Amino acid sequence: MNEAEHINTVSGSVHGQVLQAHTVTADTIVLHAPQDRVPVPRQLPPPARTWVDRAHEWERLDRLLTTADPTRVVVTGLGGVGKTGLAVRWLDAHHDRHPDGVLHVDLNGWSGHPPPSTPHVLAGWLRALGVAADDLPGEAAELVALYRTVTSDKAVAVLVDNARSAEQVRPLVPATARGTILVTSRHRLAGLAVVGFRHLDLDCFPAATGAALLAGLLDEDRQPLGEDLLHALAARCHGHPLALTIAGAHLAAHPRRDPARLITRLTHLAEASATASDPHELSVEGVLQMSYEDLDATTARLYRGLAEHPGAEFTAEPLAAGLDVPVSEVDRGLGRLVEANLVTETGDERYRLHDVLREHVQALADQDDQTERQTVRRRMIEWYLRRAAEADKVINPFPRRFSDVYADLDTGMFDDAKVALDWADTERVNLLAAQQVAADQGWTELVYQFGEVLWNPLRPNYTAGELVSSQFLGANAAADAGHILEVVCRTRQGFGETNLGHHEAAVAICTIAVERAAEVGDPWLRSGALSTRARAHLKADDPHAALPDLQLALDIAEEMNDARSIALRHRRLGETALHPKIADARLAAHHLRLAASMFAGIGDDIGHARTVLHLARALTLNGHAAEAVSELAAIEQAVRDYGSVGYLADLCTVLGEVHAALGDTAEAHRRYGQAIDYYTAAGPGADESKAAVIDRRAALDQPTA
Repeated sequence: MNEAEHINTVSGSVHGQVLQAHTVTADTIVLHAPQDRVPVPRQLPPPARTWVDRAHEWERLDRLLTTADPTRVVVTGLGGVGKTGLAVRWLDAHHDRHPDGVLHVDLNGWSGHPPPSTPHVLAGWLRALGVAADDLPGEAAELVALYRTVTSDKAVAVLVDNARSAEQVRPLVPATARGTILVTSRHRLAGLAVVGFRHLDLDCFPAATGAALLAGLLDEDRQPLGEDLLHALAARCHGHPLALTIAGAHLAAHPRRDPARLITRLTHLAEASATASDPHELSVEGVLQMSYEDLDATTARLYRGLAEHPGAEFTAEPLAAGLDVPVSEVDRGLGRLVEANLVTETGDERYRLHDVLREHVQALADQDDQTERQTVRRRMIEWYLRRAAEADKVINPFPRRFSDVYADLDTGMFDDAKVALDWADTERVNLLAAQQVAADQGWTELVYQFGEVLWNPLRPNYTAGELVSSQFLGANAAADAGHILEVVCRTRQGFGETNLGHHEAAVAICTIAVERAAEVGDPWLRSGALSTRARAHLKADDPHAALPDLQLALDIAEEMNDARSIALRHRRLGETALHPKIADARLAAHHLRLAASMFAGIGDDIGHARTVLHLARALTLNGHAAEAVSELAAIEQAVRDYGSVGYLADLCTVLGEVHAALGDTAEAHRRYGQAIDYYTAAGPGADESKAAVIDRRAALDQPTA
């Protein structure tokens, strides 16, 4: 190949990546790497398998889309009437009008679950829209402002499901004039009219439309039903979509049954109803009752037993414990309930009830023997208590325990602390609900035992609000019973209040714990309460007030000759010495080395690792950053194996600080970035820590004076 074949001449401008083979000539060359593209969010849930077009409502939404700028609609109607189904189908059909994405949230209005918090929703949406996690503010008002800024020029759609009030919706309204927001609710939410919302009320189907829905639910190989029968059945269901869906599932499951007899049966059931007055409610109740009566006795008992479960989402094991039957039997029963459209699968071996079905289950259970119901309910609560205790022992096997539930535990369900923490996080709502049910029932001993067993599962991952609530219930129950766990729960409540920034409340609660520990004459509890009160002083930026409590706590621990308590007190003394108002890095290193050695000696790997985090800071301040890197490298795998996102965030934060001290800005940037991601995953409780790391990372880019 000769020289002439290598000439590259471009007339005009060149943008993007250029590979220079030999000589490139152009008027303007702009070279840049392609930017990472954030996927356009498409968060709508999958549409239902069956669908009958709501032509009138669809046309009204189409008109609003073209005439209302922006399009804001509240879709209202009975539970189970198909509000979400219409919203999902319509938004999916108009995705081209919303090229910047579709956002979705379920506010759990009638499900029994608490609604997700507004900051949690907005943080997730902003990340989906391309805002970096470390650019998210911690304050709710600032998140709302950022959301409005980001959406002001975007063509986005938002679906807010199951809202109970206008106040829930207002912060979620995008600021764009080119966007769409649909809200579904059983209420009209009249307060949204002032911000431009229109109403679309969904009614039940006419007979012809209901017949079409029924036909779509039947298998192709089933003997077809005549139009007259389909229309009659749809009329008997009063066109209620949920009732029609369950009736269709019934017909599909029993292909040999005469649909005419089914209609007669539904009529009799509706006429016999004593609880419903609205004809649509009668139709749903009749269909549900028919499906229930078609269940075998074992599955029917399981269905009624769902009323006793403390949370909206469930697995087979607590149901089996409550009903005192094998798990395999419950698994089979849940399968039959799914086939009958009476239970919905939400994940791998996890289930929940539609809120309308929950009302039906509750009505059935109200007819049962109430003593038996309480027995079933208590066994479920005790199952959660025992399983949480098993997780607790795996997460941290070292502390002294007081509850009877720890006797003869089988911890083999959890391979390691990470598995136990993951289980506790998945079941957190159910565990907290179980403790609340125990409190409502007056099962005092279960309430304070929950306070003890939930401490380690809740503590590592920034659930301070839930931790405080759990310990408050536990402390009050233990006080009523005159049980020593009052001191434990009050101390841990103070710990949680400190994490919430309520330092005065934390000091006051810990003072009560210190006094109660002295009254019961338990030095172990007194030492712990003093140390936790010192922590509250330290977090309140008053390290000198912490020192007397810590020294006394250490003296008590040494008198007991309790190695772990001594190690904990030395670690807290080391933390205090590192406070800027004391800033004695040599003293801090002394205490922290003692603590690390003691934790290692008793085999407490995570206690040792958490101590080394503070020791690394002390070493760095003493000019030994390279030694700090070595110490941190030795514990990094132990922290990762433990699985706490909070501890991982702390580790990466300290690694960032140490590498910054060494002048390795790139590695410091990387580690701070990891810490920010972990703090974001930990949730709102970690916002303050995340903000501090964001500031540290920003400081890396500032020019040195």
